[in-house]
Amino acid sequence: MRLQDINTPLTRFTVPALIVVAVTVAIAVAGLQPATGWTGTVSAWRSPFEAGAGFWMSLLVGFGASMVSAWVWALKPADPAAILFAVSGLTTLMFSAASAVWLFALPISEATSFVARVVNCVGASGFGIVMMCLFMIYPARLPGWKAMMAATVIGFGGITIWVMFGPNPNFLLVHPITFWEMVGIVALVGWQIFATRAEPAQRSIALWLGAAVVLGAGGFISTVAFPHTFGFPPLLNENIAFGFFLLIYAALTVGLMRFRVFGLGGWAFQLMFHFLAAMGVLLLDVLLIGLLSFEPGAAFSIALLLAAAIYLPVRSFAWRKLSGQSRPDEAEMFRAVIDIALTPGGEQRAERWRRLMKDMFGPLEIRRVETEEAAVRIEDEGTLMVLPGVADSPALSLRYKDGGRGLYSPKDMALARQIVKLMRYAEQNRNAYDRGVSEERARIARDIHDNIGAQLLRALHSRETGRKDAMIRETLTDIRDVINNAQGAEAPMEDVLADLRAETADRLDPHGISLSWNLYAAPGALLSRQKVHALRALIREAVSNTIKHAGARAVEVTIRLDKDWLSLRVKDDGKGLPAQTASLGNGLGNMKIRVESFGGDIALEGGEGTSLAARIPVFEMAAE
Repeated sequence: MRLQDINTPLTRFTVPALIVVAVTVAIAVAGLQPATGWTGTVSAWRSPFEAGAGFWMSLLVGFGASMVSAWVWALKPADPAAILFAVSGLTTLMFSAASAVWLFALPISEATSFVARVVNCVGASGFGIVMMCLFMIYPARLPGWKAMMAATVIGFGGITIWVMFGPNPNFLLVHPITFWEMVGIVALVGWQIFATRAEPAQRSIALWLGAAVVLGAGGFISTVAFPHTFGFPPLLNENIAFGFFLLIYAALTVGLMRFRVFGLGGWAFQLMFHFLAAMGVLLLDVLLIGLLSFEPGAAFSIALLLAAAIYLPVRSFAWRKLSGQSRPDEAEMFRAVIDIALTPGGEQRAERWRRLMKDMFGPLEIRRVETEEAAVRIEDEGTLMVLPGVADSPALSLRYKDGGRGLYSPKDMALARQIVKLMRYAEQNRNAYDRGVSEERARIARDIHDNIGAQLLRALHSRETGRKDAMIRETLTDIRDVINNAQGAEAPMEDVLADLRAETADRLDPHGISLSWNLYAAPGALLSRQKVHALRALIREAVSNTIKHAGARAVEVTIRLDKDWLSLRVKDDGKGLPAQTASLGNGLGNMKIRVESFGGDIALEGGEGTSLAARIPVFEMAAE
């Protein structure tokens, strides 16, 4: 087996994990031993509840911190930040496990107690030293980090050794040491945030990790080490307060593994605010009880009231200022999208879309993406957001949000998706409107050609002045009908066709052409105005072609209306067309478009005479 086959994250993790498990199990077994001494009889051991919450919290913190840090190191064994993280987990295991020793019921020898104090002191001070070193190199290496790291290790390490083994050993002095280490951590976090101000991804990590360490270790320092440093009793039991450290390792794991880094900046602020609220309530409670002699219940109620009245408005204001985030005006956004969708001209519309994206997200640069994008996505740890092409604009890449001060978050991606979806919806409606306008124009053009032209031709050939005037009035009526698209109620077939039959006979008579009119429909049958209009146009166009081209002596019109179809056949006895060359001309071509728009069909047959056949469904045909 080759070395690289063994040197995997799992195998690297296994050894330290087994050691941590062994230490944790050993301390747990020792903690359950009775006061009478070691025994292998499990029934004689203490109940887990007798060991107390502080004991189990200490074990949980040490176990969780060391396991998490060991796993991160196993994944990134050569990364200095991951190595320091692993060492911090070891120091956490040291001080938490050592503190659990003093909660044993089992008698502890003086030597064991001394070793436990040393381990606790080294672990507590070592944690602060390691965290300071971590923030000297991560997420960015600060100027002079080597010298600062050496000074930190020598300075705080030397003081820790002095308080343990100096002329007057005092292990309780570890609390002031950890307090000042915490001051150093806060200073380094602030420096990292300042140093990474031009790098949104690194700044987000600094915010997140800094908030986690400041709140995690700071929670323990403020409730235990800080009061002890200045001569006050701790606010929480030391072993219970270890629970704050679990927050650090959960957050550091996320940050060091660079998982969804682009969402961490906002979480850091939220985490900070919630922690400050809890600490504010706790401190107010202590002050009201200690200084004003309130009853504990009343003091806690007043503390909550003051926190709600003062803290929450301040929190809301600080969130807006620090995060630089504000909720977009949805009405304004909707108006802007609609304005872009209705803007004429592709280039102008695309430019206005780019301007909207700049106003919404404030990117330092907007570039065209040559590849086709199907959806909004975030890349490069939140520094880049890619949008699909809409509004006559190609796909775009937005780099460096808010002028480089922020990263694109899942909320930004959701907002961008909403805007893109809204724009596509507006474009679909605009396109439907444009198609409707185009179709209406085509309809008017067809109707003018098919109906108005035929009637004017009929009036032109009329020799009687009165009849000519009547035809012109009918033509004006048809013009109004064309403009209004005849969107009225259904019309009785007998009334419509009676007028149409008389009109057709009047047109054919001057040319010596006889008319045979056949109607097969139930009495009182109704037909929609649109289809009446189409039927009239078909007959007029067919008769016009007969008059102009056929040289016919007779025309037969047959109309059938049943429950499903309206059928029409117009046949003349003229010279006809060769069957192989029969085709629809411009006028009948328009008729074909009209008939097929209803779901019908039309055909022109040559041979002996000319025959036009058309069918229109009585009811709307279902779309396939």
